[in-house]
Amino acid sequence: MKNKVVLFEIPAADLKKAKTFYETIFDWKVDLWEEEGAMALTTAVDKDQQPIELGGINGGFYKRKSKDDYPSFGVQTDSIDKSLIAIEKAGGKVVTPKHSIGEWGFMADFADPEGNVIALWERPVK
Repeated sequence: MKNKVVLFEIPAADLKKAKTFYETIFDWKVDLWEEEGAMALTTAVDKDQQPIELGGINGGFYKRKSKDDYPSFGVQTDSIDKSLIAIEKAGGKVVTPKHSIGEWGFMADFADPEGNVIALWERPVK
């Protein structure tokens, strides 16, 4: 199947506290990125940090900016541009336009017709 759920994002006001909690409770490996956020590894990864276990996904934490920040998940797509066009035609809205996330590719956020915000991820071209 195309367009798999490939990541999750959890807001945290205190990233160190979130790291301790999730490592203790779920045995995840959480790598802090100063005050910007953290990478959460929930499953084994390859040299490119991609999950190697069938169905496994990893994710991260981002600095909570508002009480309205909630956990979300991300869907991989071959083309964020095409997906956003289809989303708007189907009644969704672009929340955050396509933007680079460096060596990891591109992301964007959209809201479905019910207002649920979901991330899109497009791998970099290699």
